[in-house]
Amino acid sequence: KARRQSEFPDVRRPQREVWVEPTIADLLQFEREFIRSAKRLSIDIETKGNQITCIGFAPSPSLAIVIPIYDPSKPDGNYWRTHSDEMTVWSIIRRWLDLPLPKVFQNGMYDMTFLWRSYGIKTNIAFGDDTMLLHHALQPEMEKGLGFLGTLYTDEASWKFMRTKHDTVKRED
Repeated sequence: KARRQSEFPDVRRPQREVWVEPTIADLLQFEREFIRSAKRLSIDIETKGNQITCIGFAPSPSLAIVIPIYDPSKPDGNYWRTHSDEMTVWSIIRRWLDLPLPKVFQNGMYDMTFLWRSYGIKTNIAFGDDTMLLHHALQPEMEKGLGFLGTLYTDEASWKFMRTKHDTVKRED
């Protein structure tokens, strides 16, 4: 990675498209255009206490969508304005997790257990991978958090620590 990057005067970051602050219409469009044709789906949840704050889905290395659940800027903490909208969003999330295609997780046992225990959502993993477990099997003495793995295996900077406030809770943080 260092040798490849040293060939250029600047650090070359990959181009990515990340959908944030989606509407239900955005979720349905993303599903039609990208999820239905995906060969593999990467998933990561962020939690605070006993609730999911957001869940991200990536059908490819260059495309992802982040579905917020918790919004600290709102008086009630809910991103979705009505109970009906939130139930629709959870139905979409459930549908995506149930797709019979390989899933890639970071600490997937935690995510899948959390989804099942807290929300009653099963994940159809088909045949999938867990980046944390795969890395730990190769390099057990190294860190295994997603921020560290991202800097090691991709051309991304450590994004988790760019936030000014660390209010999500995960064992590897």
